Amino acid sequence: MLYQIFDWFYGAGETLLWAVIVLGMLIFIHELGHHLAAKKLGIGVSCFSLGFGRRLWGFQRGETDYRLSLIPIGGYVKLLGEEGEGDLSEEDRARAYSLRPVRHRLLVILAGPLFNVFFALFLSWLIHMAGIPAPGTWVGRVLPDSPALTAGLRADDHIMAIDGKPIRRWTELVAIVRLSANKRLLLKVERGRRMLELPITPTSKAPDGAPLGYGRIGISLGGATVTDRYGPFSAMWESAKQNYSIVHLTVATIYGMITRTMPADIGGPIRISVVAAEQAKRGLRYLVMFTILLSLNLAVLNLLPIPILDGGHIFFLLVEALRGKPLSQRIQEAAMQVGTVLLVGLMLFATYKDSVYYFLGGDRVAAPERSAPAQPHKPGAPKPSPSGGR
Repeated sequence: MLYQIFDWFYGAGETLLWAVIVLGMLIFIHELGHHLAAKKLGIGVSCFSLGFGRRLWGFQRGETDYRLSLIPIGGYVKLLGEEGEGDLSEEDRARAYSLRPVRHRLLVILAGPLFNVFFALFLSWLIHMAGIPAPGTWVGRVLPDSPALTAGLRADDHIMAIDGKPIRRWTELVAIVRLSANKRLLLKVERGRRMLELPITPTSKAPDGAPLGYGRIGISLGGATVTDRYGPFSAMWESAKQNYSIVHLTVATIYGMITRTMPADIGGPIRISVVAAEQAKRGLRYLVMFTILLSLNLAVLNLLPIPILDGGHIFFLLVEALRGKPLSQRIQEAAMQVGTVLLVGLMLFATYKDSVYYFLGGDRVAAPERSAPAQPHKPGAPKPSPSGGR
């Protein structure tokens, strides 16, 4: 019993540690963007804090107090004159945030999300040069009454070429098979130490006989992967494509939840902690890929036009630019209160969903068996299903 209690606390501590490391790093990058932009524009910065609440540790450099605070979720940069002109001296008025042109304030606010995007691009560039794991062409399972079974394919076979064309990735195999319905193909297969050539004709029908409109051979994805490595310049392009795909998916998901065409599956700090710990156990590469996903999600979410988020501040600044004067302090304060209530409500909802899922065992619906995807695995996305059949 004592061992189980100790094991639970050890696991919870490890999970919390990875959450603090990953989220702390992303929050630091985000606030660093605000900080550096303000410094570059000559705006005073009185405090740079990781966390909220009581100051635990820090140091003073120039006018800025750099600190670690008690509550490790979040962070902030306190700008001179951010809360109004107040009793600022003439010297301070020249460096006050609130007295700067709209374009300066807009740059300071935008710098946070942009630094998260740049950080994700940098990590993605590094990971593409180090090597991106992609599903290989190993057979996981052969479905009954399928062309693969008829051709003699077996589990763990490695399909190395189709009609003499070498292939390495599962996506290449899927693409060829889908376009070859009712056409004879010749597979070069490695089985143990033997090399075999197996003729096969993909069918255009599902196992129940329904027409599909594309070819399939009835195998599922094996567990082995291949590693794709890129040079410095090609890695930049691949990094940009990967980050664009993640941002596009994030925006589409948010839009789907707002329009109620997708379920409101919101992950809070508990889910982030658990997933970060899981990826860390799988290896540094997977933890970095998850960090890329989280950094881009943080950038997109911060740009939502919700008061208290960066997107809310940007909205107020754009209104000020159009009107020629800012909204009244009363309206801004009321909007901030509404935004705070909304964010707290979303956080409580996400925490409730995570608690039910991880601690009470609810909301656990077994994923239906599906065919392996026709796209490479993206960081943070679920691993391809081991069932189904192409």
